[in-house]
Amino acid sequence: MQTILSRFTFNQPQTRLLMKFLFVTLALLGIVAALLPGSGEGLPHADKLLHAGALFGFALLLDLATTRSFWRWQVPILLSYGAFIEIAQAFTPWRSFSVADFVADATGILLYWLLWRLALQRIVPHAND
Repeated sequence: MQTILSRFTFNQPQTRLLMKFLFVTLALLGIVAALLPGSGEGLPHADKLLHAGALFGFALLLDLATTRSFWRWQVPILLSYGAFIEIAQAFTPWRSFSVADFVADATGILLYWLLWRLALQRIVPHAND
């Protein structure tokens, strides 16, 4: 395991390019999925877990994709993405704007930052924030 991880360097330009591609691709797919009609079934508040999990993943990908400041550059992009989806959903007849979903998005970003702070900062360096 250690040899595989040592070969995969997060600061390599080709690795960052791959992470940028994944981030943009998944963000676009997320927009499409967010604007499709939902089934309305499932566990109560399960969509909040999906929001937090998705933005956690987007925060990870964006952090791997760039060395720009997490709090001054990445967080505003991620929060804008979440806000855009909520605003766009307000214009569909089958979805609605939800402040709680936006809070779940912000929670996912914060959870990623906490994980980074506790465990990942040596392998995923941030710019001075």
